[in-house]
Amino acid sequence: MNIRLILVVLVITVFAIGSGTISFVSGSGITLKQAYDNKDVQIIQKTAAGSIPHSITLKNNGTRPVIVDKGLVLKNDYSQDMVIIEDKKISPGTNATIEAYCFEPEQKAIPGAKLSPSSMASSNILEIIDSSNPSDLSNATRSQLQIWEVVDNGVVNPYTGEPAAVVRTQEIHFYQMRKNLTTARNDVMKRFNLTTEGLQNLESTSESTGNLPGINDLINWLQAL
Repeated sequence: MNIRLILVVLVITVFAIGSGTISFVSGSGITLKQAYDNKDVQIIQKTAAGSIPHSITLKNNGTRPVIVDKGLVLKNDYSQDMVIIEDKKISPGTNATIEAYCFEPEQKAIPGAKLSPSSMASSNILEIIDSSNPSDLSNATRSQLQIWEVVDNGVVNPYTGEPAAVVRTQEIHFYQMRKNLTTARNDVMKRFNLTTEGLQNLESTSESTGNLPGINDLINWLQAL
């Protein structure tokens, strides 16, 4: 019997079962990226620079629920990129607020800026998000600074973008921000068992966008065996 044919049948069966299960659990919802590509959703920055966490307004103008995945990075060329820190399901024809940490420290968040779904954050950033408490400002700020250290590979500039905005918003001094960033960097290195060189080479995103692979992708992979 053709082993390749058997593999194709098995993979398609597993894929179908998995897709059906996910569809059932999500209530036949679609991902945020799918909704965005279909022009069924608007993603709008709500809070000003220096907010921790940030709030984002999501408008579901479509006819199906939209599944929001924690760890998805939202991008804008002129405003701060964000990383979603909660899982949520947005019903059709409704607006919802989702929480996010800012992803890149160099830029400031601009209220009203339109965001678009991008890649997923790395497993390291997801671990930081999972252990954070967004309702506790002190805890959330530590998590935010750790994310910046991962994204900027341990060389965050406290005098620009969001870090400078946090200094003003939280009414602290720049020397305190420098000290907090050093602590955050040391915490990241200890948490993930990294050297300085390891932190400099740490990835902040993964190639995944949170979507399941298509049947054609699976078949092409099997044909390459």
